[in-house]
Amino acid sequence: MVRAIDYAAKEHAFRRIGMPECLHVPVAAVDESAIRTYIGEIVQPLGRGMPRGALLVHIDEPPLRDDRLPIWDREESRIFYQRQQVWVRIEYTRYRQAYRKAFPLEDLTDKILSHCMNRRAAALKGFHYVRIVPVTRSANSSSAFSEGWGVAGYRKATELAAFKQRGLAIQYADLPDLMLMLDMKVGGGIMSAVNAAQKLIRARE
Repeated sequence: MVRAIDYAAKEHAFRRIGMPECLHVPVAAVDESAIRTYIGEIVQPLGRGMPRGALLVHIDEPPLRDDRLPIWDREESRIFYQRQQVWVRIEYTRYRQAYRKAFPLEDLTDKILSHCMNRRAAALKGFHYVRIVPVTRSANSSSAFSEGWGVAGYRKATELAAFKQRGLAIQYADLPDLMLMLDMKVGGGIMSAVNAAQKLIRARE
């Protein structure tokens, strides 16, 4: 099945967060319909109740990647377009159990499951579903500063109104989201780690 394109989300990724097209990795969606329309096939509910708290999603073929970007040299980058993904409602609490149901053989001994987009930010923006991935506790904890910074930005009425006016049904990952998925420490302060990570998404000469 050929998915529709959320052009508003593409525009946001290109112009607002400066993300190359091969790194347009979906991390949030307004509802199940947006997942089916723009991201992939919902192959299995992983939690009880309605609306469904957790979903196993099979994504379509990823976009062609630009191998000039150093980010693709990292083995962890394979998680970006993992064909089977777990998406959960932001208020759902049994997401670790849901993930284990989807991937019973995966070793999560030293991992926690992290929402690729901060749940508070997702709620403010109107996204009800967010993708989850396994990361180390240190990487998850280090993302707290950037998450708080992002939430604060969208708590400004003008910023939030401008975002909602764009009408995104899904959102692609920004650089801190990708860093978390790579199990990298995002860091705090002036976010020097994020600035350094910019090199990962700049094409080599």
